[in-house]
Amino acid sequence: MASNLQFIKSQSANNVTSLIVSNMFSDKYEVYEVFVSGNGSQNVSSLSAEFLDSSDNDIGQGNYHTAIYRLRVTHAFDPVRTQGANSFEYAYPSSTDNDFASKFTIYNPFSSSAFTYATIQSASIYGEKNAIACKVTTSATGMKFNANQHYTPINVSVYGVK
Repeated sequence: MASNLQFIKSQSANNVTSLIVSNMFSDKYEVYEVFVSGNGSQNVSSLSAEFLDSSDNDIGQGNYHTAIYRLRVTHAFDPVRTQGANSFEYAYPSSTDNDFASKFTIYNPFSSSAFTYATIQSASIYGEKNAIACKVTTSATGMKFNANQHYTPINVSVYGVK
């Protein structure tokens, strides 16, 4: 895989519990790098995301499968697995460390003949490595980023990989 990143778009918001970024994915690239950073307000727990179609509807409702490996600051590694979820975790901040940064590598999001896969590396109070499978063949054109409290702020930058 080449490592030449082509800027597609960026979007930011402040004091919101979710951010929809539309028109991220197209038939121009098969692999994307998405960088997400920001801060969650106090008492924010794990942050989650979803893949969206061109009408901003979740394409993977009940079809997200995840494997997460967290490195906790207070003790050992913590593996987390989910099947058939409505969204997927991408970072785990806490009330003592609200800052977060994540790098998504997303494969085949626009394809209507293959599942969408992603790997994620995140840093906050915990370090995480995630593997995501969205087990539907619906074309994704965007993403929605969710928090149980407000993002203060959230920043998303999207790149296609040539």
